[in-house]
Amino acid sequence: MTRSDLPHINCPECGAENNSFANVCWICRRPLYEGDELVEAEMVSPIGSPRQDRVGRIFGIWAFIFLGLGVMIVGLGIYVDEPGILLPYLILVTPLSIGIGVLILKGNQSENPWLRGIAMSFSALIVSAGAMVLLGIAAIIALVAFCFMLVAASGGF
Repeated sequence: MTRSDLPHINCPECGAENNSFANVCWICRRPLYEGDELVEAEMVSPIGSPRQDRVGRIFGIWAFIFLGLGVMIVGLGIYVDEPGILLPYLILVTPLSIGIGVLILKGNQSENPWLRGIAMSFSALIVSAGAMVLLGIAAIIALVAFCFMLVAASGGF
């Protein structure tokens, strides 16, 4: 929609063509409407774009995957170190992680902006932590490979 598509009104004082939504003439500054006309408007919340919804859904899925992997890896570590603590860990952590996972997956698709913001915050936190863990694992693998290369180059093997 361009400016020329908007309805116009002529100024009663100078005859200038004004936008019908203007309160005063843009040339002579005379009020365009007489009296106190009040217009009630309804606030409409902005609708998320399809791309924004898709990004939120993908982000939520990755956060859910990282959350599940994190719970499983910590559970495996607990099982290896202290098998007796595994059951209380699962009783405490499983409902909490399921609740956060549902909040992430459903909240990212919600119409409520507060719920969507909370879900995106949890998603960002979990995806960031998961990405840092993956980068740390990659750095350790690269360091081990580099050490093997140094040993092999020096004739140690």
